[in-house]
Amino acid sequence: MKVNGFSEDSYAENLIASSIASGKFPHAALIDGGLFEDRLSIALKIASALVCRGGDEKPCRHCPDCLKASHGAHPDIIRLAPEKGKSSDKYAKEDIRRLVADSYTLPNEAETKVYIIERGEILTDEAQNVLLKTLEEPVAHAKFIILCASKENLLDTVLSRVTLFSLGEDAKSPSERAEEAKKAAEQAADALLSPYEFDVVRAAAAFEGNPKLLEETLPLLEEIFACALRIKFGSASAADCESGECASKLAEKLSKNALLALVDSSEELIKSIKANANYNLTTVRFCSLLRSAAKEQE
Repeated sequence: MKVNGFSEDSYAENLIASSIASGKFPHAALIDGGLFEDRLSIALKIASALVCRGGDEKPCRHCPDCLKASHGAHPDIIRLAPEKGKSSDKYAKEDIRRLVADSYTLPNEAETKVYIIERGEILTDEAQNVLLKTLEEPVAHAKFIILCASKENLLDTVLSRVTLFSLGEDAKSPSERAEEAKKAAEQAADALLSPYEFDVVRAAAAFEGNPKLLEETLPLLEEIFACALRIKFGSASAADCESGECASKLAEKLSKNALLALVDSSEELIKSIKANANYNLTTVRFCSLLRSAAKEQE
C-alpha cells in the first residue's frame, strides 16, 4: 500500500507511514516535540489516511472520506481543542469523559473513528486517568492521537499505553543536524588539546539531554581520531580528512597509543549506543574518554 503526504526526511513521519501501510497503526499514539502546527498537520494526515476507503493509496484524496477530511468536515475525525473563552486553560475530566463515551459508538461513515487531542500538555491528571481506562482496553474501531509539546507533561501510566512518535529531532533538517554533529565533533577534538579541563567538560555538556546528537557525533569523532592516527603513522595527510585541521593537531600533540585508544573507545561507545545502552552512562563514559585523552599529550 502506498501512503501519501508524509515527509521522507522525517524519521517520525517515516515510522508513521510504515505503520499505516502495514495496517498496524497503534490504537493510541503520542506525537511530541516540534511545533504545534507540525504536530497537528501530521495528526490530520494520519486521520485522513485512517478514514480513507479509496483502495491501494491512503489517503487517496479522491474518495468521499478524503474530500470531507480535507475540508475538516468528516464526522469520524473528532478534534478536541481548548474552548475559547473558557475560564480554565486545562482539559477537565468531563471533556475527556465525553470523548471516551463517544468512542464506544460506531463510526458514522468510515470504518475507524479518529480522536485528536490537540493539547496533551494541558490534560489534568484527572483527565488523563479517565482516558487511561480506554487506552488500557481499546475499542477496535477507535484511534486516539495525543499531541503534546513534551511527553514529560503526561503521566507515566499514560505513556506506557501509547506509541511515541517524537518530532524533537525533526525540528532541524538533516543538513542542519549533520552540521551540528560535525561542529560538536570538532569542538570535542579541540577540547582534548586545551590546557583547561573546563573545555573538556563544556564539550561533553553539549550532549546533555541530546542522545541523538551524541549518536550522530561519535562516528565523526572516531573518523577524526582515525585520521589523526594515520597522519601520525605518515600514511595520510590533513587533506585526506574532512576535519583535517583537527586531526592534524591531534596527531601533533597525542601519542600513537593515545590515538589508538581513542579510536577503540569511540568504537565501543558507538556499539553501546546501537545496543541501546543507558544514555546517561554512555555520556559519562564519553566524558571520561575525553578527560583521559587530554592527559596523554606528548
